[in-house]
Amino acid sequence: MSKPSLATQQKLLHQQNWMHPACWIPDGTTSLLDVGCNTGELLSYCNELFPMIRLAGVEINKTALEQARQRLPLADLHVSAAEELPFADDRFDCVTCIEVLEHISVDVRSQSLKEMRRVLRPGGRLVLRVPHAGMFAFLDPNNFRFRMPHLYKTLIRQGHRDPNYSRESEDVVWHHHFTRDELKELAGNGWQIEASRTGGLLLMPLVDIACWPFYRIGRTDNFLFRVLQRIANFDIGFDYGKASFDVLMVLRRV
Repeated sequence: MSKPSLATQQKLLHQQNWMHPACWIPDGTTSLLDVGCNTGELLSYCNELFPMIRLAGVEINKTALEQARQRLPLADLHVSAAEELPFADDRFDCVTCIEVLEHISVDVRSQSLKEMRRVLRPGGRLVLRVPHAGMFAFLDPNNFRFRMPHLYKTLIRQGHRDPNYSRESEDVVWHHHFTRDELKELAGNGWQIEASRTGGLLLMPLVDIACWPFYRIGRTDNFLFRVLQRIANFDIGFDYGKASFDVLMVLRRV
């Protein structure tokens, strides 16, 4: 299995973990697609680490994608769902899909992974990270919209967390927390599993809850918000095994 170069590993030392998707971008990668790129945070990070890689992304949130276009004017960015990617076969060396699959409706998750495989070249790598069916999965703040809809509407829906979904919460699905076996079954044939990692525990969902006020007022640029995000990144760096809140899987197209 190809590991990042020494220089790349040194740049990633502050992450202190293998749950960060950039750690799994193989040496020699010339093209990368981020499925569910949101505002382009991961693509921007990859652009700093690997400035020669051709970047692309898809996102259904038009407002978020516009922000990504401002950050990455040279990237090939599209408003598109994962189950119908607007790219040719065998287009990319690497595809990332980070904290996205749980947002996709159950009936199109399998098709979405087939699309990611289609646009990967043979031997290309998919880096997939989703919520894990761990000890504190019940604390997933994104599911509060279903458990406590009136509270969520008051605190979040009229803020800036979920703009430009045509039917608001009707377009948002219950966040499923996956086991490794579920991910393997969902991926289906045509993949070789290169690596699997778990990380995070209680701090991750607590931080997300603490971030609600910042989403409500649209201040994700606030210093305290960034501190909270660093706490979550610190937590995900520790492997808590079956109790973990997140799982990462690295798949190679065969």
